[in-house]
Amino acid sequence: MANQTAEQRNVADLRELLIDCACRFGTKSAVRERVEGVYQDISFARLAAEAEALAAVLALRFGAGDKVLIIGENSYRWALSFFALTVLGAVPVPVDASIRPKELAEILAKTQAVGVLYGPDARRVKKSFTGLATVCFDKYKALIAKGKARTKEAALQAPAIAPDGLAAIFFTPGATKGVMLSHTNILTTVRAIAKVAAIGREDLFLSHLPLSHAYECVCGLLTPLYLGATVAFGQGLSHLMRNMRELHPTCMVTLPFLAAALYRKIWQGIERTGRETKVRRRIAMSDPVRPLSVRQSLKERLFAPERNCVGGSLKRLIVQGGGADAAVLKGLRQLGIFTVQGYGVTECAGLAALNRDDHYRDGAAGLPFADTMIDIYNAQPDGSGEIRYKGANVMLGYLNDPALTEKALHGGWYYTGDVGRIDEAGFLHVLGRRQNCIETTGGRLICPEELERLLCQSPFVREAVVVGVLNPETKDSEPAALIITDDDYVAEIFGDDFDLTDPEAAVDEWIAHVNSGLEPYQQIGLYALRDKPFPRDAGGRVLRSKLAKEITEAIEKAKK
Repeated sequence: MANQTAEQRNVADLRELLIDCACRFGTKSAVRERVEGVYQDISFARLAAEAEALAAVLALRFGAGDKVLIIGENSYRWALSFFALTVLGAVPVPVDASIRPKELAEILAKTQAVGVLYGPDARRVKKSFTGLATVCFDKYKALIAKGKARTKEAALQAPAIAPDGLAAIFFTPGATKGVMLSHTNILTTVRAIAKVAAIGREDLFLSHLPLSHAYECVCGLLTPLYLGATVAFGQGLSHLMRNMRELHPTCMVTLPFLAAALYRKIWQGIERTGRETKVRRRIAMSDPVRPLSVRQSLKERLFAPERNCVGGSLKRLIVQGGGADAAVLKGLRQLGIFTVQGYGVTECAGLAALNRDDHYRDGAAGLPFADTMIDIYNAQPDGSGEIRYKGANVMLGYLNDPALTEKALHGGWYYTGDVGRIDEAGFLHVLGRRQNCIETTGGRLICPEELERLLCQSPFVREAVVVGVLNPETKDSEPAALIITDDDYVAEIFGDDFDLTDPEAAVDEWIAHVNSGLEPYQQIGLYALRDKPFPRDAGGRVLRSKLAKEITEAIEKAKK
């Protein structure tokens, strides 16, 4: 199923990418979005023409190399902003639409940005724009008309772009690090995905994660456009299911917890209509079919009715942003949604590894791309250690932070700070983010993500978050868990009038089982049940710092 038809076009920069796509795909739909309740399509030709027209007007405010923030929800006008700045030779700095004023002030100080392009939703932070050249998305229609008139009189004299020059700056969560990516960095990732994933002109991508994150901008916007697919803009995570039913997407880049939610949604529909036996029989019949492309086509037809609750057309998911449940990945593929995991890294232009269509391993983050290398530095006896990476998509460095850049980039390698291992077949397994690790007084590292995956293998557990707490007796850090039970499964097992102690007893038993396979220092000694969703940032990451305090308070309360 690898993308045998993907042309590895010789585009040197993002401006060339835009022009090349307009020439190749012309009137085909590049973007689809909801405007006043109706979905509208914008062609590749129109996207390129309007980006050039907007750039002609923005040239009166900004010049080549100027850093300009983009703040807004995913939309055509967001994409237009990004490409117009690229045409102009300016540097887009995508910023999360929900950013807090303090973080915005930090970004403005670090980038020395000269302007802001913003959506109506960003007006609440507009008072931070003092002294900057600002343009609201609402003004684009008039500005594009003005720009078209200007380009009729004289073509825009766009400056030359150096492929290895700065193309965009993406900030990591909390506005802590500004990752500088070149045109070569970004296009390396785009071409790598295009080569190994069967994505084509007939596909419709649903962009539902914030475009301010590199993995969504590169993997969920630029890559589909490069391949001639259409990108549809959703209305955020809270409207995901509705958007899927309205738009009927075929592909998405998503997060592990959302992939699990989609899988649950499909099976709830199957169980509600009493088709479990029929569906399982069809799964058993279709699983052995070879080759893979034939099996996938067969499953897409067989399970189309079951997928109606997620739009009916979904056939591919690329899961990033943490470890995904292997059972969920396999289960989605069995229902005709080809799902693989990747290793998303902002510093590697969005993606450093990906499972292949014809060579994948559930539970692994994937294989490195051609002409790249992944290695484990300072490996421990169990094979785990810091993941390091080498490839043409590795960032230029961190903005205005030479010390941090030198620490991350040396000897030709990018040291990710993440903990992982490589198995005998060459697949990368990401055990956890280094900043999330729990460190004992003896210097041992405990990866909470690994424990969370083990906890979530119980049908009683819907989600789990593990953080470190101080054990007052041993004076050492140890893992503690907050657990959200699967109430539907609990009710199925214990009945709708179950006693609150029933699921707690089941979780107790499961934690004991998990602990039996762990080293003593890794074992979960404390946990608390939670009845509401975990707090997350706009990119879907759990806000662990908030939960550490909650676990401690819950444990202290239980002691009393």
